[in-house]
Amino acid sequence: MLNSKFHFASSNVQGLNFVFLIFGVWILTSTACTKNETEQLDDIQMGYNYFPVQIGNEWVYQTDSIIYSLQALVQIDSSRSFIREVVVDTFRDAVDQLIYRLNVFYAKDTSLGWDLINSSFIESNKLHLIKKENGLSFVRLVFPVLTNKAWDGNSMIQAKTNIVIKGELLEAYDDWYYRYKYIDKSEFIGVKSFDKVCKVLEVDNEDIISKRYSEARYARDVGMVYRELWILDTQNTDLNKSFRDRAEKGFILKQTLVSYFVQ
Repeated sequence: MLNSKFHFASSNVQGLNFVFLIFGVWILTSTACTKNETEQLDDIQMGYNYFPVQIGNEWVYQTDSIIYSLQALVQIDSSRSFIREVVVDTFRDAVDQLIYRLNVFYAKDTSLGWDLINSSFIESNKLHLIKKENGLSFVRLVFPVLTNKAWDGNSMIQAKTNIVIKGELLEAYDDWYYRYKYIDKSEFIGVKSFDKVCKVLEVDNEDIISKRYSEARYARDVGMVYRELWILDTQNTDLNKSFRDRAEKGFILKQTLVSYFVQ
């Protein structure tokens, strides 16, 4: 007897067919249950309100950056500025998907006014939210929003894509894999408290010569409230120092929401 659990001989084809039938029924039942559970989720349970998109919505972020560049010695420049994003228009793309256009403004000091520097674009549907920034499309969120759910958020970015920082080329976006670390957590970010925040860990890779770290946090009925991004390279292999202390090129960027208007 081959398997005492099912009590059939190895030559008993009918027994094998029975096992495959039971296994097939289990798969179909499981799939149906999962499908039904998804279909029963309302918009709040799906998590669509983690990034509300509507004409007139706007967000202002304090942006703190540290830029590393290697000349004769490592040069480190720190700065603080502000970024304002405003949803200003919509249009339909070639496949009739609704696209939102955001104007992006920059200010060194908000009391001196804002300069329009760029536009970004958001596609939001029942499956995902894609944000196109500086010509690159990122799948920022997928639905439903569930703890530990993972996805390839950089699937639309070509491998080995370079960015230029202070004249230096860095491969910034390879081997990222997004995952919800937690959802609906109460957090104090900047000077504001948010009741229901989800954290997306986008990458956390470090070896001797490179560090890639990126996370974003979103609050229900608000949008993105915090982003942190480390793109650093070095040839300094002194492991007695932290990567931040031995980095030679790249940047550290932190964006914190300071004000917003969401309809």
